[in-house]
Amino acid sequence: MYRLFSLLKQSTLTLLVALLMCFVVLVGCVNWPLPDAPGPASTAPLLLDNVSIVDVETGQIHPHQAVWIEHGRISKIAASDLVAMDKSTTMRTEVMADGRLKVHAGGRFLMPGLSDMHTHSLQLSPQLHHPLWIAAGVTAVRDLSGCMLEPDSFQACTADRKGWQQEQQAGQRTSPNYWLHSSYQLNGGPEVPASYPAFFKLQSVADAKALVAHYQAQGTDFIKVYEKLSLQQYQWLVAAAKEADLTLAGHQPWLVSFTQMLEASQRSVEHGRVFIFECADAIKTYKQQPLSRSFQPEQWRELLQSQNPELCQQLMQQMALSNTWWSPTLLTLQLGAKAGEPAFRQDQRLKFVPYLLQLLWQGDADGMLKNAYDSNGLNVHAELLQLAQQQLKQAQQAGVKILAGTDTPDSFVFAGSGLHDELALYQQAGLTPLEVIQTATINPAIFAGIAAHTGSVAVGKTADLLLLNHNPLLDLTTMRQPEAVLLAGHWYPKTVLQQLERFAEEQANSLRLNLHLLWDMLMSASMRQQFAD
Repeated sequence: MYRLFSLLKQSTLTLLVALLMCFVVLVGCVNWPLPDAPGPASTAPLLLDNVSIVDVETGQIHPHQAVWIEHGRISKIAASDLVAMDKSTTMRTEVMADGRLKVHAGGRFLMPGLSDMHTHSLQLSPQLHHPLWIAAGVTAVRDLSGCMLEPDSFQACTADRKGWQQEQQAGQRTSPNYWLHSSYQLNGGPEVPASYPAFFKLQSVADAKALVAHYQAQGTDFIKVYEKLSLQQYQWLVAAAKEADLTLAGHQPWLVSFTQMLEASQRSVEHGRVFIFECADAIKTYKQQPLSRSFQPEQWRELLQSQNPELCQQLMQQMALSNTWWSPTLLTLQLGAKAGEPAFRQDQRLKFVPYLLQLLWQGDADGMLKNAYDSNGLNVHAELLQLAQQQLKQAQQAGVKILAGTDTPDSFVFAGSGLHDELALYQQAGLTPLEVIQTATINPAIFAGIAAHTGSVAVGKTADLLLLNHNPLLDLTTMRQPEAVLLAGHWYPKTVLQQLERFAEEQANSLRLNLHLLWDMLMSASMRQQFAD
């Protein structure tokens, strides 16, 4: 018996030592700073000689142009002087006597950088998402998540995003522009940890005013609303935000009608299910019931079968006359449509996704697959995606203002390349290449109120640009692999873009980052509340 107790004592001691060592390793990993992504090849002033400028507003191409870039902006555009002497299509660079980097573009196409208008940044986005965004030509994002309280270990907060952008402007960090900053998603109270200020639960007009003041102090631009807000809570937020000169954006709350949302001047509504719901005659019955976590296949079937085209046209025309924009994020519907396809589940881009997130993504796909097929064995989610594409085309024709967005890093939505997947779905829906490009360039600039400064290639505008091998108006796929990216005028040639992809892959597969991610999630009160809910 003594020997047994002795053995147990030794085993317990060994286990404790092992656990202690694991804890020390974990703490060491999360406190050891992660590396920064590679920076630009040059921050010097530039001359892009012999480029073909893509006018994303008119669809015209202006060949043989020279573009001067100073202090992060386009300072001059003129006809190239060297076209007659240099007919080479090979791209090369040289340093001029005044220190300017001259790029002989060989007639390549120059267009504004792309904007992903629905993303969710994390504390680890500088390692996981920023490099992939820039490598794919995504030079700006609109983040639709924020923090209740700053700082947060998992979610990127307004202060984080503003800091990243300031460093990017100085050429010290590879990061997209963060044009607009969001609050945390407000859902009526269940999302709020018990220890957080009571005003987050929105139980009165005073709470709404206090909440808006809180986010105004953080420097946010809009309040994100979610499905479970009551009509009263929504109205309180509308009034409080208007008084503070902020706006609302996000989901259409279940108990808020489409007309009420438009009359409130909600700046954007997200996701492709908006019109699937609103254009279905059967939705009136469902909206008399509490919002469930998810619709079952037969319920989706009822909505599909009760679509009212005339009603849909009326709603879209009403929206076209409003201040509300639509970000369809069709990729969020693609998960249910393709969850059973091995090629989709084994996408080679999973190499850019940390192991923990891969597990969550695969679990999400499994859950979608279980509820994908109706009693006739038909995948309702495939039909929902098809319907959303039809409605996108109809909405565009009706004059609804469209913003391209992805919901990165939602399950199987990949940073950077995901925006090109989204744009491909728009083209499949029937939008012209120019219309598709506008949803990710000039439209976001107009939406953000900064079209005078970005969104097209023009003198005085920010030099966030893509240099492409082919005309994107003829072949959208050329945007997937830019020959070079300019970010605030800083030069990222193909070699650096490839380095960024390798960096993101290395980080996603590193033990240190994966442990960091796990720790960040565990330490975030808002994330713990989400899992509990």
